[in-house]
Amino acid sequence: MKIVADSHIPYLKGVFEPFFDVEYLPGHLIGKDSVKDADVLITRTRTICNAHLLDDSKVKLIASATIGYDHIDTQYCNAHGISWHTAPGCNAAAVQQWVGSALVKWVRSKNLNPHSLTLGIVGVGNVGSKVLELGYALGMKVVCCDPPRAESENLSTFADLNELLKVSDIITFHVPFTKSGKYPTFHMLNGQNLALCKPTAYILNSSRGGVIDETALIHFLKQNPNADVAIDVWENEPKLNMELASRSLVATPHIAGYSLEGKVMATKMVIETISQHFNLGLEPWWPMPNPLAELQVIDSADNLSDAIVKSYQVEIDDIRNINLSFEDYRNTYSYRRDFTGFRVLKTNADTPKLIKLGFKVDNF
Repeated sequence: MKIVADSHIPYLKGVFEPFFDVEYLPGHLIGKDSVKDADVLITRTRTICNAHLLDDSKVKLIASATIGYDHIDTQYCNAHGISWHTAPGCNAAAVQQWVGSALVKWVRSKNLNPHSLTLGIVGVGNVGSKVLELGYALGMKVVCCDPPRAESENLSTFADLNELLKVSDIITFHVPFTKSGKYPTFHMLNGQNLALCKPTAYILNSSRGGVIDETALIHFLKQNPNADVAIDVWENEPKLNMELASRSLVATPHIAGYSLEGKVMATKMVIETISQHFNLGLEPWWPMPNPLAELQVIDSADNLSDAIVKSYQVEIDDIRNINLSFEDYRNTYSYRRDFTGFRVLKTNADTPKLIKLGFKVDNF
């Protein structure tokens, strides 16, 4: 049996070779010819798994080291007996850290008090729930919008999108990308409802490009010079809307989820999915040696915001300050540690809040 795997998935090489013939290719080079005799496909978002790729192939299992699945034609797979799996929640803590760093950067640039701000979270799944914890830890009022959850769980405390846009100082998106169904997310923030936002709003998108209409967002920024945006995902990746990037406070190349912890967990979930499917007995799996075992040290942190930016300064990854292309930067990214990868030696911060976010704190 044969596996075709994305060559940029870390810690994967050597795991399945005792059981399968394994071929590694860059995700964008995985095509019809390479998968036609494959039984299993291990992917990231750069491989579009649809009829064009899969017709006349032997593929019966797709395991994607991603939280999203918009690169997988799930209806096609379901209709053709192809089992597909993703790694939900694997990098939620990393995105929480990216949002935290982007929030602190904005708050400091505006000299604002977080306690006076309302954080609006659109999509309250694995990632959005982490951002909810972050907002509360920073002392913000939090408003949530998640129509599927509100309906299925009868959550009357959740707001609708228009209400959230009107009252929020900060609006952050954590939704899957969908164009159909009861709650499509394509251009869910658009020219019509952007007009509801405060002229000083801070809009963040680390979910998927296309959730926000970039043309409408640029128009909003032109009309509201005191508004700001932080963008990690783009409508036409790997091509960027450079006008939007130039107007952004934060502009990064789809690396919000790129922590070492997130990558290890994504690979772990992929390996264990395939192991269970074929009864290989590999679970529980961890890379050996485990790179998560050794923590990085923050000598001191004056407060929670200080600890957040000492763990990660988002401007390091600003697309306007790097020499590599969008794809090359992502493929050669030096994975950062998320909050759980840090030990704080000395702090004046609220220690329980640090611990709630995942930091280890000495003498507690």
